[in-house]
Parts: sequence; structure tokens; C-alpha cells
Amino acid sequence: MHNFGFKIVDRDATSLAPILDYVVTRDRPLEVGFYFAEREALDLIGSCLDRASIPVNAHTNQTRMHAFNLHETKDLLAAHIEHARGIGSRYSILHIAHLPSTARSSRRKDLFEHILDNLERAEDLCTRLDYRLHIENDFQPIGFYRQLFEGIHARGLTRLHFCFDIGHAKVWSDESLDDWLAFMAELASADHALHCHLHANAGFEDEHLSLAEAEARGLTDQDGDYNPYGYPAAFWRVEQCFPHVTKVFEVKPEQAIANYEAVLAARPAQQHSRSVAHASG
Repeated sequence: MHNFGFKIVDRDATSLAPILDYVVTRDRPLEVGFYFAEREALDLIGSCLDRASIPVNAHTNQTRMHAFNLHETKDLLAAHIEHARGIGSRYSILHIAHLPSTARSSRRKDLFEHILDNLERAEDLCTRLDYRLHIENDFQPIGFYRQLFEGIHARGLTRLHFCFDIGHAKVWSDESLDDWLAFMAELASADHALHCHLHANAGFEDEHLSLAEAEARGLTDQDGDYNPYGYPAAFWRVEQCFPHVTKVFEVKPEQAIANYEAVLAARPAQQHSRSVAHASG
């Protein structure tokens, strides 16, 4: 059994209705991004999830709150968590910042002190509200996140975990997918929970392409430096490495169900055989 699911955002209830019906009837994980606060969409999400028992997590609005500005936006994060808990969310995704931070080595120490001070604020809030946050990779390489989590450990923060975005790593780092998977294994061995965002891109920008869009643009083959598997094999490689981790597809809502089913149809034979053997055992 796999742990692939869907991400939606709080707007355009018409486009959300079939996705919500799909995840509820098939017991699939769901991530809800709280960005737009459209009343009709929020009401639909709330009513559908109120009678469901599926795994749910939320995503903060990174244009308003993130680890870099929590000294100013802690109240916004508290309101987000309360709202997220209301739909059954167990955790939320948090970005480091909305824009890239300084690359100057002379500012590195102060940068990490600032971020870690703010993450202590987040830790206090999560402890009080019995919640957790997953920090998503965005504009930085693995070394940045390794140093960040070393600081998290040093400060004894236990409610901060990791969200791996497969597209961000391709666009904003020089490391390979296997390098990122190895880093995630390091975090898992240190008792950090993981979460994944899956989608395709050409490597120039954060495009959030579905499998059909990637195929139409000739982007499904291995790319030589980041993704040695191609799409959708890379998604299944993530699944193989972390079978119990929730992995949601971040694609356009009108393509979400077709994308999900196309990825499942392309399951590697070896993984399919293991899944069938596990189910029959």
C-alpha cells in the first residue's frame, strides 16, 4: 500500500468537490493550503472532512508567515493552527521565508540565530496547542537544512520536522534526488517525522507540473544531474525509500485525479509485487 495523496487550496469550491469526494471515498491523505480564505471553499472543505477520518495536514500561507518573520506573525500562526486543528489537521507545513535569505558567510551565524529564535516561538506555540510543524525546503541546499536541524537538536526542540519538496530541490539546489533522500534518512534516524510534496518541473522554475504536462513537454526522462529516474519513477523511488510517509501531489486541481491515477498506473512491477504480497500475507 502506498501513501500518495492530494493537496488542495481554499478557493474555487467547484474544482475542489470531485477531489474531496475522491479522497474521502478512497481514504487518501489530504493537505489543505490556507491561502485565499474563500468562504464557499472553506465551508465545503469543513463539511466534507467533518464526516471523514482521512489523514489531514495543512499548509501555512508563506507570503504572510514563515520562520523568518515569526517574531512578528506568531499570532497569525496561532490562528492558523487553531483553524487547521478544526479540520482534523495533525501538522502544518512552514517555509523558512518567502524570499531567499542572505548568502553571505559573514551573516550566517546571525541568520541561524534569528531563525532558531523564531522556531523556539513556534515550538512553544505547538507545545501549547499539541501540534507540530514540518519545515519545507525552499531556496537553500542540503547543508543549510542540516545546520538548521543541528540547531534544532541543540535547543531541544521536538515539534519541528521536515517536508521535502521534490521540485524545490531540483530548482534551488545542486544536489541530486538521491542526496536529498539520504538527508531525509538522516532526519528519520534522528526521530524527525517526514512529509513530501511531489510534482515535476524542467529545472528552471517551480512549475508544479502534472505527469501529463511533463509528458507533453518531454520531461519524463532522467535529467542527468538531479533526477536519475525520470517521472514518475522518481515518485516511486521516494515511496520505496519512505513507504510510511505521506506524499502529496501538488498539481492543478483539474488535473489532480488524472495525475494520481496515472502515477499509480505506472507503479514499477517490483513494488507492485511487494505490495500484493504484503496485502495477501
